[in-house]
Amino acid sequence: MSNILALFICINILAMSNASAYEYSVTVVDDYENDWLPYFDDLTPHGQEEYERVEYWLHDVAGWSEEFYNKDAAVVKSDFGTSNSGYKGLDEADFHFHFGHGIDDIGTELALHDWLPGVNYYDVRAQDVADKWDQDNEWVFLHSCHILADEDDWADALRYSHGIMGFTTGTRVSTSLINRFFTNTINNDCKMTTSFYKATKDTYGADVTAAIITDNIDQWNTDHLNGQGPMAASEYPDDSEYCYLSWEC
Repeated sequence: MSNILALFICINILAMSNASAYEYSVTVVDDYENDWLPYFDDLTPHGQEEYERVEYWLHDVAGWSEEFYNKDAAVVKSDFGTSNSGYKGLDEADFHFHFGHGIDDIGTELALHDWLPGVNYYDVRAQDVADKWDQDNEWVFLHSCHILADEDDWADALRYSHGIMGFTTGTRVSTSLINRFFTNTINNDCKMTTSFYKATKDTYGADVTAAIITDNIDQWNTDHLNGQGPMAASEYPDDSEYCYLSWEC
């Protein structure tokens, strides 16, 4: 074996070893108990398809470890980091991806499997996660309609977490969105903000509005996906200020 080939193999083994220190988590709700409700259609099998794209890019390509994957009725509020102690859900992983219906029903909320309008038992709202994301998480990707229309409320979740990517209007299922985002972050080492902006622009049209929230300007300007470039420090002490941008795709 040549010295150059041996060095190449060693570098790649080291890169995969370092990547295994990073963790991702996924929640998917595509089969809803009450899909008879208007505007609340069954999303099967699109959530599973998007999960498989996330798994491919973060586990198979980048070498990350999967912290958890919960689907449909197995997805519970605590998966979203609603607790300050014990099981902390998405806050136990560096990156979290969620797919499912987002509803603007007296404030925006992520709908769980048994969601009903006007009831707070089967959803995740901004107040459920306010000041809660303070452990391992850096970035959250919400592939759900409407959620970031309440950016001032959802920004409160970012105690030490860095950012949330999502939508302020309706959006559509798309494995192309996932592929483009991770191509930008992993293959091209683009910043998180640039990667999501370009992926949404390349996937949707002007009928969809995407958005990003970061806890501060350094994270907006610096953060890459873990292991793909520099990342700004978590904000300490945390304050009430944040960065936000929305755009028509």
